Amino acid sequence: MRLYDVVRYPLDRFDSAGVLLEAVPPTTGATSVHVARLDAGGTIGRHRAVRRQVLGVVSGDVEVQTDDEPRVAAGPGTLVVWEPGELHQTWAVTDAVLVVVETSGDLDLADPFVERPR
Repeated sequence: MRLYDVVRYPLDRFDSAGVLLEAVPPTTGATSVHVARLDAGGTIGRHRAVRRQVLGVVSGDVEVQTDDEPRVAAGPGTLVVWEPGELHQTWAVTDAVLVVVETSGDLDLADPFVERPR
């Protein structure tokens, strides 16, 4: 077993505010994983997804938006998937912990994952 310190840094790109990222070491493929801690009222600013992006809400309540569509509430246990090129933004309604996975790979969203209406 080996132990490492997690790399932590504030996210200020895309006019983001109140966001602390914790990086998980990259894999050998085109995938990255971060834990994002958002303060209530914070935002991961509006930007285009470069790769497929999955946002998993671990705790707290957030609102997410794609392009110019209305904001959608997302609470613990919610997965949000953005495809490459989608313009999107996330706002923290309460303090929130998110897992953010960006990948060029495919997602297997078959059973037991069920897409729900917005």
